[in-house]
Amino acid sequence: MLNLLIFESITANLKNIKKSPKLLSQKDFMSMKMQGKAMVDALYSDLKHVKQLNTTIGKQRFGENALDFFSDIIPKVDLVWVIAPESDGELERFHIASQKKLWIGSGLKAIRLASNKLETKKYLKSLGINTPDKITFKSLKKKKYTKAVYKPIDGAGTTDTYIIETEKNIINTLSKKRSCFFLEEWVEGTAYSVSLNCNNSDFEILSINKQYITSNHLGKLFYGGVKPVENKMFKKLHKSILPIISLIAANINGLRGFIGIDFILKENSQISIIEINPRLTCSYIGISKYKKSNAALKILNSFEIKNLV
Repeated sequence: MLNLLIFESITANLKNIKKSPKLLSQKDFMSMKMQGKAMVDALYSDLKHVKQLNTTIGKQRFGENALDFFSDIIPKVDLVWVIAPESDGELERFHIASQKKLWIGSGLKAIRLASNKLETKKYLKSLGINTPDKITFKSLKKKKYTKAVYKPIDGAGTTDTYIIETEKNIINTLSKKRSCFFLEEWVEGTAYSVSLNCNNSDFEILSINKQYITSNHLGKLFYGGVKPVENKMFKKLHKSILPIISLIAANINGLRGFIGIDFILKENSQISIIEINPRLTCSYIGISKYKKSNAALKILNSFEIKNLV
């Protein structure tokens, strides 16, 4: 029997969080808490059917921080499956704290690259992959942008992400010179994500999902969930995105397990990659029911854990 720890960084710490952290609005915090719970519930629902596993959902005690919790529990487990954002190096810290126990997820190199949206964008462009332009004062001299997205370099989802309209507002935003944020061009089209299961040498597309993202009167973006696309659209998008994913998987060392890639399908059918999430995302929810197979078992088997059924 193997002992597996599921740890989701918000729901594990509810005894110590009385209100949203300073960097998050209450609405963002509540949304992330709900998303975190839904991912844990979906993952646990799949894992409890794997007979060779004893699965524990991590819960911090009152007054206990996450790293203290890890120090106490890691010697007692064999596998670690963390659901945490890349923000502020969080996912990286948990990987290090897992103390070389089998980590069901991406390696440190992949986490560090994907955690920095600017570095990811730069690297994807070097591979010839289409991704939104970073907007700077220099780029404004070459191209006119009338709509942009203002986002954290290491953000998760739509947290602290805004639409900026008109060239004047774009220039005003650039003038703020906030080093942890950047501006990128707004890409017209439909938002999708693709969910992968990556092993050492290959990958499987688990689902392709339409994303529902809304904005308020201030331009603040909000995540509204995902829905797997119908079969006809799946085949169309699969054909278009497969070469791009193959290029990403071949060139970013350490992408393992569940990977989420957000992209925009432009009106001319061209794909623009927005970001890479080196960990479980909300797209996992419902995959097992949709595919009529156990997605968690599939992912564990990609880590070559013997005799799991």
